[in-house]
Amino acid sequence: MTKKVEVDVNVDDNGTTKKVALDSKNLGDQLDKTSTSAHSADRRLKGAAQASSNTSKNFSKMAQGISGGLVPAYATLAANIFAISAAFNFFKRAADVSVLIQAQESYATSTGVGLQSISSSLREASGGMLTFRDAAQAAAIGVAKGFSPKQLEDLAVGARKASAALGRDFEDAFDRLIRGTSKAEPELLDELGITLRLERATTEYARAINKNVKELTAYERSQAVLIETQRQINEQFGDVEAAINPFQRLAVTFNDIVKGVTQFILPAFNAF
Repeated sequence: MTKKVEVDVNVDDNGTTKKVALDSKNLGDQLDKTSTSAHSADRRLKGAAQASSNTSKNFSKMAQGISGGLVPAYATLAANIFAISAAFNFFKRAADVSVLIQAQESYATSTGVGLQSISSSLREASGGMLTFRDAAQAAAIGVAKGFSPKQLEDLAVGARKASAALGRDFEDAFDRLIRGTSKAEPELLDELGITLRLERATTEYARAINKNVKELTAYERSQAVLIETQRQINEQFGDVEAAINPFQRLAVTFNDIVKGVTQFILPAFNAF
């Protein structure tokens, strides 16, 4: 008689099947990431190469590549360097103004010529459109060439008329008049419609003071150029109203405010 025996068999793979499933899942995740990275890289390359159909898509794709990594770090560093450089240049200009004020005081003590008062009168003649620094530099140049305060004020008024008539910036017109007359450079005055002929200017001046041209001193030659320049200003722009640009005046006002504040705190930064 045959006997039937039933045996229960327990098959255990010691987690092998689970490990295979886990590895398969990890592999799938990595493949998905690789696909995404490849797709993203492809988009950025197309953006940089301008291979998309329009400009906006090119920029959009290229922008996706700068959201992390080296580029933002470089941008942050560049921004910090720019801020430090701007602050340094700001205080450097403030220090230049401080040195200029000290130089004017020293010059007044040694020569008795008050450059500060001349600078102030120049600013008034300009209608408040000259900064302290520009007026001080012009005063120093003019005094060095022997120009009187009244002559410098007339140049400031002439610059206002020329800038209004020609539609030019006042600061540029004034700078051209100061440098053109002090250095006797006709090319600086040409753009203001002033045709300076040095020989003619010196000849007429020499005749007016009963001298020979060869006998003119350096001061007299400078006066000859200035008088000829002022004559042409009066001739061409004498009837023009000496206009004032309110925005230029406002900018100068802000400049004066900043100057006052920086001159107050400058000593602390000088010590640093």
